[in-house]
Amino acid sequence: MKSLIRGIDILLYSGSTTETVSNVLVGQPITSLAAEMTQETGVQQSYTIAIPKGDTHDWTSRIVEFFGERFRTVGYPIQGIEENIPLCWHKQVNVQRLDVTGSCTIYSKVDYGRHIIDNVYAFNDRGSAPEIGVNIQKGALHVHIYADRAREDSYIPTIGDIIVDGECDFEFDTSSQESTSQSMKEFRESGAVFGVIGEIRTVSYGSLPDFIITAN
Repeated sequence: MKSLIRGIDILLYSGSTTETVSNVLVGQPITSLAAEMTQETGVQQSYTIAIPKGDTHDWTSRIVEFFGERFRTVGYPIQGIEENIPLCWHKQVNVQRLDVTGSCTIYSKVDYGRHIIDNVYAFNDRGSAPEIGVNIQKGALHVHIYADRAREDSYIPTIGDIIVDGECDFEFDTSSQESTSQSMKEFRESGAVFGVIGEIRTVSYGSLPDFIITAN
């Protein structure tokens, strides 16, 4: 007998591409599990999604989209034995809604190599302070890079790197000391909203850490 319950299509981000996963159920988190996850991670879960049987995707530290919003998976999937579960779903994943402003660009302090990272939350506190519920250093650029196993550029930011709010196509000429200095001058005059990373905090909600960056 065909099930009368039917899930929705959601988007699963995989690097520069997205995959559609069909028949995913979306529901409220189990109360006890949500409380436990909130206590462990410090974030409130938004939904629990149920994954259909036969699915082989990796759901740990991934970004998904449904209901017109983006979420990231929190913790690890809870899976049952397919044969012992009567309905079409055998795996549960907790997800948290993301605040995403766009991309950021990081230039390595070692070689000025350019790294573009998508799906980040950035704000520039050099003007007025937003209400975000955490202690922040005023007069700085703040960027929250969410853990994402599918990210194509897996560069890990370090203190001293240059970080730009948004996608920046500027390329440094490092062929000589003089050309590097001239490139830096042109970069500063380009109008890019940037800072030098002075603090990096990490927090893990799954297998990979988030990077919470303060740059001056």
